[in-house]
Order: sequence, then structure tokens, then C-alpha cells
Amino acid sequence: MTVLAAANPLDHVVDKPLVQSGDLPLIGVQWLISNATVMLLLAGILTALIMIYAARRITTGKRGTLDDFRAMGAGTNLIEIVCLYLRDSIFRPVLGQYTDKYTPTLWTFFWFILMCNLLGLLPLADLTWLIGKIGWKYDGHGIGGTATQSIWVTGGLAVSAFVFYTGIALAKDPVGYFKHLTAGAPPAIWIIMIPVEILGTLIKPFALALRLFANMTGGHILLAVLLSFVPKLIGDKVSVSSGLAILPMIGIVLIYMLEILVAFIQAFVFTFLTCVFLGQLVVHDAPHGDEAMGHEGGHTAS
Repeated sequence: MTVLAAANPLDHVVDKPLVQSGDLPLIGVQWLISNATVMLLLAGILTALIMIYAARRITTGKRGTLDDFRAMGAGTNLIEIVCLYLRDSIFRPVLGQYTDKYTPTLWTFFWFILMCNLLGLLPLADLTWLIGKIGWKYDGHGIGGTATQSIWVTGGLAVSAFVFYTGIALAKDPVGYFKHLTAGAPPAIWIIMIPVEILGTLIKPFALALRLFANMTGGHILLAVLLSFVPKLIGDKVSVSSGLAILPMIGIVLIYMLEILVAFIQAFVFTFLTCVFLGQLVVHDAPHGDEAMGHEGGHTAS
């Protein structure tokens, strides 16, 4: 498999082109379709199909008995529980009366990012490479990987979140939005506070993008490094070191389980921070500044 054979662990986290343009004047060769593009489309389609299916079963299913919940299916029940938890325990304390209005968009962020993260834990790139290698002697790379390992993808998600909460705030109360830039400080120090608030406003999407990118990249690099030890320890001939190959394999299993947890945590953190940033702009008593970051820290200890 390509993971075991690779000399450089970064080969498994760096996005690769699938379709490129010709050598264009001034801009050169451009990627038209890459691994991340395909995985984004796949994640979007799967998220839509699963959520639509679950929503239909939730809205039409019977309630009241254990058999009713069993009839809905474990997956549908899990989705409903997670959605209700996010809405009632996470979003409502921050958004208050605006919770139901903005919850669907926040749910979309959570489930889409989670799907991107989880798809990256499947060895799709290795399987597609192996199929191509056997089937039609393909010497390129496979199709797969984690879309959220690309800074362009996480940057796009962060910009989408920024447009979401900033656009809502401007549409709701443009005067109040610009007053927010003064942070409630006396006019005498506005010359200091306004640049600081503008800088903070621009930093938020960068923080969203870098946090998700770094967490989804680091774990996969560690997995690739541990996997690279296995063929080196086994070697060409059976020896004492061959038995030591079990040690990185154990580490791989443990790190993989941690990666599943990280996939959920990072989807939650991105959604939670988007909710907090929105609450700061549309709800006057929402957590602000250091208080919001302190709340975030309690959820991101990992």
C-alpha cells in the first residue's frame, strides 16, 4: 500500500491534482480538479443524502415507545440526539431568541465538516491507487484523503462562516455593528479600540481555518510516520526486529481511535466558535472577547 511504501509522510496529507489546465500565459499550469475537490463533493453529497433521509424519518416517525425509537434506526436516533444537543445546550445559551433561526446553518457546518473529517480516515487513496495499479497499470496517486487537510478548504469554510455571521449582523443592525467596533469604550480611546476590534474581526476566520487545518493534518502525519516504521522493521528477511513491528501497529490503532475523536471535536469547535462569533454580533448579552475564548478553551483541551 502507498502509505507503507512512502518515503515522505507528507505525501499523504498534501493535496494532489487530478486534472490540470495547460500552460496558460502569465499564470502557468492551474489545478482544475484535485483530491480535495473530489472529497468535498463526496462529503457534500453524502451529508445531504444522510441528513435528508434522517430528517424524513424523524419528522414522519412515531414517538412514545421503545419500539418506535427502534423503528427509526440507531443512526437516525444518533443524528437527532446530536442535533438537539447542539441546538439546546450549545446554540441556545449563546443565541437566545435567534436560536431556531440560525440553527440550520450551524448544523450544516457541523455535519459537513464532520463528514469531511471522517472520510479522511478511510483508506480511499490507497484503495483507488491499488485498483488502478492492478486494473490498468496506473502509476499515479489514488483519489482520497481528508478535504479539511487543505488550508484552502478550511480557509473557504472560515470565509463562509465569516460572511454568515458578519452578513447577518450588518443586515440586522448596521449601525449597531459599527458601534460594536468601539467595544463599548469611551470615545476618547476609540482611536485605539477600533483598530484593535477590526484586527480581531479579521483574525477570527484565520483562527477557524488554521485550527481545523492543523488538527486534521497533524494526526494524519503521525499515522503515516508510524506506518512507515512497519516495513522498515519487518525488512526483507524475518529477524528479531520483525517482531517489533507490532509496536507501531499498536500505536497506529490508538492514534486512529484518537483521530476519530478529533474529527468530532474539530467539527464541534468550528461550529461552536461560529455560533459564539454570531452571538457577539446579534445578541447583546452573548459572551464577548476573552470570556468567549475562555469558554472555547474548555472544549478544546485536546
